[in-house]
Amino acid sequence: MARQARIVIPGQAMHILVRGNNRETLFHDSADYATYLDWLRTAATQFSLAVHAYALMPNHVHLLLTPKEPESLAKLMQSLGRRYAQFFNQKHGRTGTIWEGRYRSSLIDPDYLLRCQRYIELNPVRSGLESRPADYPWTSYANHIGGKTEAWLQDHPQFWDLGNTPFERQMAWANWVKEGAPHWEDRAITEALLRSKPWVSPEYAKTLFKGNLDALQIRPRGRPIKIDPPAPRPT
Repeated sequence: MARQARIVIPGQAMHILVRGNNRETLFHDSADYATYLDWLRTAATQFSLAVHAYALMPNHVHLLLTPKEPESLAKLMQSLGRRYAQFFNQKHGRTGTIWEGRYRSSLIDPDYLLRCQRYIELNPVRSGLESRPADYPWTSYANHIGGKTEAWLQDHPQFWDLGNTPFERQMAWANWVKEGAPHWEDRAITEALLRSKPWVSPEYAKTLFKGNLDALQIRPRGRPIKIDPPAPRPT
């Protein structure tokens, strides 16, 4: 069966998921996490992408980024994947692939972007690793609430709209993440990501894809997922 073509549009944010092979551990210690982040920063600069958010979990990685060129995403994932795999195998005395097949990708509607960023930064809580997102050190959450500064991260314009000052944006984000996400939202994001389909509103899809909506169809078992209108902006 032919591989499904990815939908990548320069200037449009993407949600990325890459897993460890057979759900095996990708990061054994803080040095592993730090090395991956350092090479992500380097590759993002090299291949022209803006990284907005991330969550490095023990056996998988979530990224929210915007490619600036048609091949930016593919080049970053290939370079980062190969480099980290070589490092990981040498350090831990193993051979073979560490990745589970192709990475998953989902183009994100700008009006849904903050929902997706919240989904990513709440991943440690949703997975049961921590009770608060601030307690997990390997996501971008601390950067977005002023707990640490990662200058290489580039906030999306939707995040800048949360307030006129860094403090206003940080407080708005902390409060909105604290509210949590409804179950339908988590399910919709997950479904689109696992099937590498865009997560966009019908109105945005018509504008972006000029009426060619075949690539957007998601037909899960059971009842179809309901995508509600965007929630009010966090304040």
